[in-house]
Amino acid sequence: MSNFDFLKDIDSDIYKIVCDAEKLYRDEYFEQAIIQTRRFAENVCKTLLGDRVIPDSTFDECLSTLQDLYTKNIRQREMINDLYFLKAQGNASAHGKTVKQDGNIALDCLKRAFELGINYAVVSGADKSVEKLEFSEEVLILGNKKKKNSLKEKYLAKKKTAKKNNQLYKKKKEQAKQYIYPSMIDNPKNALKMNFIGAIVLIAALLFYIYITFFAK
Repeated sequence: MSNFDFLKDIDSDIYKIVCDAEKLYRDEYFEQAIIQTRRFAENVCKTLLGDRVIPDSTFDECLSTLQDLYTKNIRQREMINDLYFLKAQGNASAHGKTVKQDGNIALDCLKRAFELGINYAVVSGADKSVEKLEFSEEVLILGNKKKKNSLKEKYLAKKKTAKKNNQLYKKKKEQAKQYIYPSMIDNPKNALKMNFIGAIVLIAALLFYIYITFFAK
């Protein structure tokens, strides 16, 4: 699954180019993904020019020609801006001395390529419902989009959690029953100590009783 599936029936070649950019991003080849979005932009530009493309024209030349033609509305100006952005970022990655592998820039390029693709699709005669499509980072990273859980799935998941919690409670309860709390009586030393103290108290009470009975007057 790709964010650019809407391009599949419009231009299969351009679709494959931008799908490769997504795959490169997914595999963390960010710099290569940026360069691939530039390639996507260049092919979109040349396709829009159609017969006006001069053989061996550079991207700059094609973009300059398209800019002279695309000044009628906001959509066309947005396309020109996206084309320039992707060209600039692609050139920077292709001609840079160091490999930056900047995931944020690569993500921005894919999002701009998506907006360019939407406008390109509409200009090419696609249904305007494509304008409601939204770029999904989940599709970009995972290659698919998880379906929302049904009510039945949510109920089963909740029931499973409740069962697990109940089993855990029973286990803790059984562990509590098996645990023997320490007792002084069960300890021989403590038992001897308690007996000694009891004997002293009993003798003291007996002596006090004898004193009160026979000697206290």
